[in-house]
Amino acid sequence: MQFSIESFLLANFIILVSSILQMATGVSIGMIIVPFLAMISYELIPAPIVFASIVLTIMMAYKGRANIDTKNLPQIGLGMFIGIFVALFILINTNFKYLGLVYAIFILISIFISIKIKTFTLNYKINYIGGFLAGVMGTTAAVGGQILALLFQNHKLESIKATLSFLYTLFSIAMLIIFYYYDRFTYHDMVLGFYMMPGFLIGYFISKYFVHYFNPKYTKTVVLSMATLGSVILIVKTFMV
Repeated sequence: MQFSIESFLLANFIILVSSILQMATGVSIGMIIVPFLAMISYELIPAPIVFASIVLTIMMAYKGRANIDTKNLPQIGLGMFIGIFVALFILINTNFKYLGLVYAIFILISIFISIKIKTFTLNYKINYIGGFLAGVMGTTAAVGGQILALLFQNHKLESIKATLSFLYTLFSIAMLIIFYYYDRFTYHDMVLGFYMMPGFLIGYFISKYFVHYFNPKYTKTVVLSMATLGSVILIVKTFMV
């Protein structure tokens, strides 16, 4: 894929708005980014967008390092690591033509889980299962953050943002190393990732001017609605090609 000026501006605008939402509310916005970036090109997912987002998650994790939940990290992290290999198998054996359908299905699953599951107490079984699902969905369609947000939904907002950012940073590094070994993360993917980094960086630095205007309760509804719309459009597009 050759990035035109229009594609560059559109992709970074999508990422910038989504980054502001994530910084301001702690709501995982991968489910918004993925369907709309997929409409630009499937090549932007998953490795390039994961690589591009590392700059944001590192800064968020460092900023909130004192609020990271270290108690549940090992179990969730191991589950995510195993999920990476399962997702890699799915991607390798999926026809490129139907990748949009795969992305849309995983996004809709994350939306369904987000609506249906309200509250629970973390334990080792939930940690492993949740981490595994986050690994599969995060690697396949870059929407694992929603599962992680559900796991930590009873934590304080600052703890949610910091813990998710730290987990996603470790997950992204592990995923990209494994993808590189299997030739699924190339120099071309890295270049595409660099093209999308400005949206994350600008979103991070200007989000502080918007945090007071967001109500997390209503923002979540908006995020889920946008993600559903994007997924439906992506499914229609897949079958029309």
